[in-house]
Amino acid sequence: MAEKPKEDLSRIHVPSRFMRESLMDRTVMESSRTQEQLSILPNHTVVMIGGKSIMDRGKLAVFPVIDEILANKDKYGMVLSVSGGMRVRHSYSVALDLGIPPGGLTMLAGTIEEQNCRMLYALLAKHGGVRMVRDNFEELAMYLYSGMLPIVVPMPPHFYWEKPPKYGNIPEHGSDYGIFMFAEVLGARSLVYLKDQDGLYTADPEKDPQAKFIPKISVQELREMDLDELIIERNVLEMMMRSRKVKKLFIVNGLKPGRLTAALEGRDDAGTIIYKD
Repeated sequence: MAEKPKEDLSRIHVPSRFMRESLMDRTVMESSRTQEQLSILPNHTVVMIGGKSIMDRGKLAVFPVIDEILANKDKYGMVLSVSGGMRVRHSYSVALDLGIPPGGLTMLAGTIEEQNCRMLYALLAKHGGVRMVRDNFEELAMYLYSGMLPIVVPMPPHFYWEKPPKYGNIPEHGSDYGIFMFAEVLGARSLVYLKDQDGLYTADPEKDPQAKFIPKISVQELREMDLDELIIERNVLEMMMRSRKVKKLFIVNGLKPGRLTAALEGRDDAGTIIYKD
């Protein structure tokens, strides 16, 4: 007769590299850097449509962008996003006057961007457009590989946990930052910002006729220039310095047909390219 195994009800020991270490230790944190971080969707491009630059201008600006997206849909898998535009700025103005904290402002911005996403979805629904809520992000790959065009809200979901900004009370983590982080975590092929200018300039070309166009620049060099005005949020540059996957982004003029296509093709003449060495 077989002997019954002895019962061992002592605590199970699970080996773990961080079990006895403080996660606040800088050496431990540095050791967590992996040689090759997983790219979840390495063959797809994230395209951010400017709310103020494109959507607020109505069909004269929006319809040509839609046409160009559809012309490239089968060749380049895309995840689309759209910011809130002027309605966000107006809501910020009223909310700041009422004393609403930054966390409240992020919630306002997110709801307005949701409206723009719904409008974009209405235009693209018959072509495979699908509005993605954050709870369904795990289904993103299924939609993409089914030939659909997912549309996401770019505002990061910090909400009440938005940290106090360094200057003023406008949230530091806006739409440009949010969509950059989205592309980074997915390990996207590239990131394209559709604006109403040809790209990045040394100053606002609408205010300064001497402003010089910057066709290509490293993120390190751009931060060192410390320009008074930027066409994208500054913390995008900070995050790009730390990024593991997004090594290049495009800023292109969405009002000029063909520029989005050039960016999808990775061409230097698309607009401005910001890259990480």
